[in-house]
Parts: sequence; C-alpha cells; structure tokens
Amino acid sequence: METMARGLYLRNNLTKDTLIKIAALGVIIIAASTSPYFLHAVAKHYFREKIRELVRKRAKKLRELQKRKLLEFKEMPDGSLKIVLSHLGKKLVRQYKLEEMKLIKPKKWDRKWRLIIYDIPDYQRKASDAFRRKLKDLGLYQLQKSVWVSPYECIGELEFLCSVFDINMDNHVHYFKTLEIPKEKEIKKFFGL
Repeated sequence: METMARGLYLRNNLTKDTLIKIAALGVIIIAASTSPYFLHAVAKHYFREKIRELVRKRAKKLRELQKRKLLEFKEMPDGSLKIVLSHLGKKLVRQYKLEEMKLIKPKKWDRKWRLIIYDIPDYQRKASDAFRRKLKDLGLYQLQKSVWVSPYECIGELEFLCSVFDINMDNHVHYFKTLEIPKEKEIKKFFGL
C-alpha cells in the first residue's frame, strides 16, 4: 500500500492513472444518462478501455474517487454530466507530478551553470524544508545552505515547486545562469561533466 499526502492511501496505480488522465483531459462531459452503467461508457470512451474487466475496474474506480471526494460529478443545465477533479483531487495530482519530476539532461551541456538562491520566510519553514529536499532529490548540488547549482535547465521545475509549496517565486527564489561558479572542478565531478 502506498502512502500519499495528508493520509490518503492508494491501493494501486489505477487511482493515479485515472486522476492524471482526468487532469490531462481537464473535464469529461457525457450525455445525459439514467443508466447505472454510464461510468462504463466513460471508461470505454475517455480511457479507451477495451477489455470488459478493465472497463468494470475503471468504472468502479471512478465511483470510488467520487466517494473519496477526489472527483466531482456535476449535472449541467442541458442534462449532461461533467466530471472534474475536486480541489483535493488536484492536490493529489500535483503530488504525483512532484514525485515523478526529474531534470532533463541534454545530450550536450551548454557550459552554463544555473544558480538557485532562495530566502523563504520563517513562517513558511515547512515549505522551505520541502523545497530544499526536492532540490536535493532532483540532483542539484548544494553550494551553500540556500544556494543550489545545476548544469541543466530547471526553471520550469522551480516554478512548479513554488506553486506546489505555495512559495512566491518572484520574492523569495532567484534563478540565473552564469559561466563561472566557485568550486567548479568539484561540482563538475559531482555531475560527471
């Protein structure tokens, strides 16, 4: 059993796969239906399940996610049904993406260093600790307590981390490129350059 943010427990990857696909689609809208099997139609059409057993499992998972308040089923004025991620569902998807995040290493290094300098306020201590742990997990080099180095582009990852941890990037995190850094020989060895 896999543990997720704030006490959510997942039995398998079907939960993760279902939520991420709904996040990618944005919204699922299906025609009005009084059939108890309308979720089977969703599984076939939107998730492209072809095997009967997989259709049944996906439909059951959709109902379970609704009961766990990770999905919301909203009836529209025209009678159609809209399926969207709830606030809790969106948080869980961000957690999944956070866990899977990796830096993309180009085939050839552009010989530029990316420096990340941050000063996150004390009242955001937990966010600051989580931010630091994730920079380490991503494989960045810690030059000083709040100064990290990467030879690879990582601005998108930093923006995502700041949004997940609710850190104001404009005020608290600085990112820039440079051709020279202290301890360059040691850092090149760390990254295998």
